[in-house]
Amino acid sequence: MNVKNINKLFFILILFCFLIFLGECNKSMKYDDTLPAFSSEKLSELTIQTKKEVLKKIGLTEREVILDIKVSFDKKNNLLFSGKISDSNLKEMYIKTFLKFIGEENSKYVDNITILPDKALNDEIFAVVKYPVVNLESAPNKTFDDDVVTQAKMGDILKIFEMKENWYLVQMEDNYLGWIDGNYIWKCNRDSLENYKKSKFVFVKAKMTDALGKDFKPIFDKKLVQGTVIPYIAEEENKISAIIPGGQKVYLNKEDVKVIKSREEIFNTKKGAESIIKTAKQYLNLPYLWGGTTAYGFDCSGLTQFAFKMNGYNLRRDADMQFEQGIPINDKKDLKPGDLVFFQTYKEGPSHVGIYIGNNKFIHAGSKSGISINSFIKNDPDYSEYLDKRFIGARRILP
Repeated sequence: MNVKNINKLFFILILFCFLIFLGECNKSMKYDDTLPAFSSEKLSELTIQTKKEVLKKIGLTEREVILDIKVSFDKKNNLLFSGKISDSNLKEMYIKTFLKFIGEENSKYVDNITILPDKALNDEIFAVVKYPVVNLESAPNKTFDDDVVTQAKMGDILKIFEMKENWYLVQMEDNYLGWIDGNYIWKCNRDSLENYKKSKFVFVKAKMTDALGKDFKPIFDKKLVQGTVIPYIAEEENKISAIIPGGQKVYLNKEDVKVIKSREEIFNTKKGAESIIKTAKQYLNLPYLWGGTTAYGFDCSGLTQFAFKMNGYNLRRDADMQFEQGIPINDKKDLKPGDLVFFQTYKEGPSHVGIYIGNNKFIHAGSKSGISINSFIKNDPDYSEYLDKRFIGARRILP
């Protein structure tokens, strides 16, 4: 074989190797052309759009449901859904909605979404508050006033979703989410919780009362607040004995409490507007408390939620959420006692709420005035020009 032929053969060999190399590269870079190409910014935009649509469909907010999902592409160009969510049905709804938005309902995808509660919790996915009043925070280890999202009181039942160190992401009975210090809760499984709920209960009817130990001295640095419900043991002279969630026996002053057959009894008995207004008026002049829901202080929606719950009606936690409940009443002249009145104050939309009490007046928890009564009538001493001009409508909750 001459040199010319050898060179030709060598060239063919090099070309063959090059073509194989190109083929392998092409194979590793091959994408599924059934899906449109999206930038990371577009995926992020679609993720937010999908979240809004799903929340709209179920009528809840991010403050009431965990819907933390990210969308990307895996190495095979399949859509990859990851993150965490608090309901399996919600997961399916989210994925279907996203695929519908991109017009690819039948596309392949990879589902790496974690459904909470976290498996590390085992079966202890419930808790009962065992301290008089506890703040729920926006994140673990956040204890500044601005970090408070709401409050829980002793006896409140929580569902646990996650744990970080000794902090727990929980959902209250009104669906509101927040992080709570584990030192203030009794964790339990479903069976233990059901056994706990079978007892008779003691309901705190006074604005505040002490939980007393064997020596009849207070065992907490805070008092139990109105609306607290804990298991009943017995009547002992002028005291009622009860159980702090988790097992400790305490004594309560008999005149401050009421024995009830079940936890639900007291909050399922529907009363009228007069009783709701009376409940709120107990706290006139009490200072405003951001995130507050108890006798230690209320924010505006904390007061309305509390007054209604004590009289058999369940309101959602925040003003904008309460604005979505009941029958709309747009004209002040059509207001009736017990209607919720809403105002646009520090942000767009309903950001403040009060209870209409009749005679063009309403009771509310103002950030500066505390719990007070104001009027819609200009020549009334209680007139608030600021709120009158910011009235955006009312909602009728009572039948």
